[in-house]
Amino acid sequence: AVTVTTLTRHYNNSHLVTVSGHTLLVDSGKAEDVADLTNDIREAGVDPKALRAVVVTHGHADHAGGARYLHEQFGVPVIAGRGDEPMLAAGRNERLCATGWIARQRLDDDQSQVFPPTKADTWLSDMQPLDLEQLTGLADARAVPVPGHTAGSLVVVVGRVAVVGDLFRGSIVGSGAEIHFYNCDLKDNLADLHRLLDEIAPEAELFFVGHFGPVEREDLEDLVADLEAETAPP
Repeated sequence: AVTVTTLTRHYNNSHLVTVSGHTLLVDSGKAEDVADLTNDIREAGVDPKALRAVVVTHGHADHAGGARYLHEQFGVPVIAGRGDEPMLAAGRNERLCATGWIARQRLDDDQSQVFPPTKADTWLSDMQPLDLEQLTGLADARAVPVPGHTAGSLVVVVGRVAVVGDLFRGSIVGSGAEIHFYNCDLKDNLADLHRLLDEIAPEAELFFVGHFGPVEREDLEDLVADLEAETAPP
């Protein structure tokens, strides 16, 4: 059985994914929150030194910021997408494209976020999924490149659960699915959501996101239907 424990700091989710006693962390929050996140991990009953890996779903500061600390302090291996190597090396966000009013209010602050430059121990590239069992011990777990939100974005699939980073987000109120606050190509994002549902995680029933959530499959399907209606030719 898969157990997912979501740890939230300043609206940024990190997820402890456990299978048969082996645990990995998906996303590491902001650099300034990593000490508190480490305490959250301990309070969840996991020794940070026992984490099998931290998977960075993408190289933005609110997801990758704590990865270097976890690696240096506890020896946790880092897994990330090769497409985000330049952003992780620079320790700053690439250009963000606001999708709504909330994001426009936050854009300057979010665009200016920085974090300690980070290297991965394992890079994913060439659209090839990575079987995580050999690296982490988590059976039926894989990381799948889904370039779109960023060039190196990843999705982690474990059984009937998918952890999707910022491919989309949960609703601020309620349990629905929404487009993410920042996305530079909504048509491409729609294609990625179709691929997620049909190819990457066709059996997933629950999706853990970077902000708010989690999201049930039916709610994600509703978002896809809404996006298709919005983008259909008149």
